[in-house]
Formats: sequence, C-alpha cells, structure tokens
Amino acid sequence: MLVDVGSDDCVHMVGIYGLGGVGKTTLALALYNSIADHFEGLCFLENVRENSNKQGLHHLQRILLSEMVGENNINIGSVRQGISMMQHRLRQKKILLILDDVDKHEQLQAIVGSPDWFGPGSRVIITTRDKQLLSCHLVEKLYEVKKLEKNDALRLLSWKGFRTEEVDTSYSNVMDSVLAYASGHPLALEVIGSKLFRKSVEEWESAIKQYEKIPISQILEVLKISFDALEEVEKSVFLDIACCFKGYALSDIEDILRAQYGHSMKYHIGVLVEKSLIKYKWKFGVTMHDLIEDMGKEIVRQQSPKRPGKRSRLWSPEDIIQVLEDNSVRLVNSLFRTLIYV
Repeated sequence: MLVDVGSDDCVHMVGIYGLGGVGKTTLALALYNSIADHFEGLCFLENVRENSNKQGLHHLQRILLSEMVGENNINIGSVRQGISMMQHRLRQKKILLILDDVDKHEQLQAIVGSPDWFGPGSRVIITTRDKQLLSCHLVEKLYEVKKLEKNDALRLLSWKGFRTEEVDTSYSNVMDSVLAYASGHPLALEVIGSKLFRKSVEEWESAIKQYEKIPISQILEVLKISFDALEEVEKSVFLDIACCFKGYALSDIEDILRAQYGHSMKYHIGVLVEKSLIKYKWKFGVTMHDLIEDMGKEIVRQQSPKRPGKRSRLWSPEDIIQVLEDNSVRLVNSLFRTLIYV
C-alpha cells in the first residue's frame, strides 16, 4: 500500500505528482476512502490551487480545523493565526489530510508546514503537477502517476462510450485510433468516451479526425494550467520543444536553443521536467505526452488560426509551403525559428 497506516510514531508526508488529468486526485481519494478508519481526524482539501486564489489560505485553514475538530464557528483572521491554531489543536491528534492540486510552496507552508504540527501516526498526502514543490518541502515519499496501460485505457473508454466492456467489434479500429490519440490519458479517454456515447462508428471516425486537428477545449484547459504557471522564457522553450524538437537528444536541444536563451537551458528544461510537461529518456531524447505536444501546437495555432504566416512557429509542411507561396511580407519573422533550427 502506498501509505502505511501502521501504529508507528512518525508523521508521513506522501507526494503524488504527474501531468494534469492523469488521475492524481482519483488515486488520492481512493487512498483516503480505504484508510480513513485508522485516523481520529479527516480532511480532504480539494482544489487547493483554485480555492486559495479565490478565498485565501486562511479559508483553507479554517476548513481544515473545522473538519478535524468538529467545530463550525472557527474564526481565523490571518494565515499566521491559522498556523498557530493548527499547531495547538492538532499536535496530539492522529489525522489523515489530503491536499489536492497544490501549486505553490506557500500553500504547503500554511497548511502542512512541519510534520510536528500533527500527532504521531498522522498521514499527509499531497497531489501536485510540480515535483519540485514536494522536494522543496522535504517530502520524501514520492509517487508519479503514469498514463494507463492499453488494456486499462480500453476498459475506461469502453465504459464511458458504451457503459459496458463488451463493445461491438465494428468499433475496434476507431477505438484503436482513440486509444492512440489519448495515449493512456484518463481525462482524455473519459471526455471523448462521454462525447461519443452511443454514437455511430462514422461519428467516432469523424470526431477523432477533428480532435487530431484541433484538441478538445475541455482537455486543453486542464493541461494548459501547467503551461500558464510557467515564466515567459520557460513558456517559449516549451513551445519550441513541442513544435519542433520532440524526440531530439537533450544535448542537441541545448545546443540549438542556447543561441536564443543563453546558458540557462539546463535550468529551463529542468523546470519543464519538474512541471510534468516533458520527460528525458536517453534512448528517446526529450519526449512529452502526445496531448501535451498537441496543447503546445494549439497554443501557437491560436495566435493566428487562419494565417500561418503570423504565428511564432511553423512545423507543418503544408503551412510552410502556404507561407512561401503567399510570399508574405512577414516571411522572415514567421519562419525565423523554423529556419534557424533546420
């Protein structure tokens, strides 16, 4: 089991990380439900990123204390006061706490600043897209949620698309196309299956062709949260890799992009790895999930949906040929990145 619930004297913090929509919250909730009976106090703080931005960290502290001690009229005037109250009231209590979708270090500092805030045997589970946040907070037990294997992906798609695992064989080929497109991403499989629920084979085929051209906005919005959290230079590096350099050796990417970004390439690429946007495998070079690649290309495409010559990057031979044939006055600017990378 990922979280040991034995009667020991330690407070354990566990980090669950991975790209958006891959199932971190689902896994954390399953753990929460399976071991909740072993604790005196329980709290599942959902959407920490969103709720802290809207209502403040002291609001989350109030929810935490209310659920842990069973009081509804707790007043917290500041984050510092909330920290003091948690240390005082939870220090002797064996608790199970889930922090879902953390994206800033101050969120961890305000809610789970130190293991000694909680009683012996307590467990804290943190979900995030950013592995570095967990390392910075000295969370030692880390678990990466990876994409689904093909059989599990097929079962999920079948259930969402047909409410059964026994699907008419006439759908086999198109479902293989959807599986290839989603590449084991649970959110994508759920969204596509639900959109195409009990649709004809022809409708499935038509839809997947459309999704391959323009990603589904519902999926794009979830994935884009990680992109939006990047600094401007890191956004630019990510778009360069997504549009032009997926699969290249790390050393080649660093050499090519050093002219544009200087000698800080290792740092920028490290940030993208920590944010679960890219991976590095020495046999396959710098890689990323297919949907993350599609997100990057869609961000660039939306810069000018109908006029490729006005986009910051070009990767499609058809678009490059169109720009050349149009003899656009913006040719130099729009092709600059592509030409220097060839």
